[in-house]
Amino acid sequence: MKWQIASKLASTLPLFYDLAFRKEIGERYDEIERDIWIEIGRQARALAVSYQLPVGNAEQIADTLQVVSTVFFGPEFRGEKLVVNRDRTTVMKTRCPFLLRELEICQPTDLFFQKCMAFSISAVESINPDYTLRFVRSMCTGDKTCEAKILLKKVAEKEDGL
Repeated sequence: MKWQIASKLASTLPLFYDLAFRKEIGERYDEIERDIWIEIGRQARALAVSYQLPVGNAEQIADTLQVVSTVFFGPEFRGEKLVVNRDRTTVMKTRCPFLLRELEICQPTDLFFQKCMAFSISAVESINPDYTLRFVRSMCTGDKTCEAKILLKKVAEKEDGL
């Protein structure tokens, strides 16, 4: 019960900060907050190392990212993964605590997408620097699910250049 309460608060705080500070800080708010979410993502490595979580390939990184996200933000994440091959895994989320809090408190917006993207990419790259993450779909921007692919950085760079 304590963990549920704490995780619900953890997933609500970003929304409260956004509502409270965006007007005061203005356009710099997104930049400042992005740096915070990148740093939170970097903490994923410490958790992975502390608990000897597997990080050698895309599938293992996806599993470790799920553990890290659950520890940091609570058990409300739901989804699945599709292993394409050793170096590429697609992660699909069908439920997100941040989106749930937003729906409880105010009208849905896309304000969590930038936060999630900063955290997720930073977490994957800190867990294993050879890999990165690319979003394909996002519930925050109106899609029915979130979909992201975890893949080798060198492959992602080639695909981005196409």
